Amino acid sequence: MTLSEKFFVTSVAAENPLLSFTLVELSEPQNAGLLLRAYAPMLGTEDMRVAAAFFCTWYAGVCGAMHSMLAAADRRAFALRMSNMSVQLSRMDNMPLFSFYIHEGWSENPIAEIPDEGLAENAQAALSIFYRDEVSPIIAALSQASANQAALLWKQIYNELYGYMEEEAMEATSEESRAAVHDRFRRWTSDMEPEVFGLRRNPFRMTPQFMEHPTAPGQLMFVKATCCLAYRLEAFRGYCGNCPIVQS
Repeated sequence: MTLSEKFFVTSVAAENPLLSFTLVELSEPQNAGLLLRAYAPMLGTEDMRVAAAFFCTWYAGVCGAMHSMLAAADRRAFALRMSNMSVQLSRMDNMPLFSFYIHEGWSENPIAEIPDEGLAENAQAALSIFYRDEVSPIIAALSQASANQAALLWKQIYNELYGYMEEEAMEATSEESRAAVHDRFRRWTSDMEPEVFGLRRNPFRMTPQFMEHPTAPGQLMFVKATCCLAYRLEAFRGYCGNCPIVQS
């Protein structure tokens, strides 16, 4: 699976998108509101809080791409800037589909782009700058447009990042490398200062909670850091199996 397929980032502009904003434009509350008002009916709701929560699960792909590329010392990480990206809302098989179009500096095979030897060592600092300058303004705009707490939107991103991390750990070839994946995730989430998120507390600084897997005896399942609000959708009719509301 390519980075584009896994994280919804692409170098191809969508044909006739229903809606498209640069991420700089999306960082303005009025534009964030326009996006959520277009997206909410596609989910079968008028609740902007639900639309914001669900959108953050898509936008988390941009954050996941940044984590993945920093870990690999991939210089394409520097392309993930608000000024270099657009969000595109399309419809496929009658379902909403978001993609994040990277205007310049992205290629699946960047032959000429040799990884910077210092990138992996400086990843923690690069990640803090990324969240402070590129992500935090968008979360703030979504929070204002949806009347949703910013911390809860950040936790939607954390839920997805944790899932990406688990997938990477499952692909590890040894217990040592698997432990390294978990340790890197802990450092890259817990060690950032609250100011990076524009909050008084780091919303990623938490101890993951687990529950018994309902269909795989002997295995544990991650309990989401916050509810995704899917239970508010008529089509869903209930809570996710690993919802913290159910487990509390």
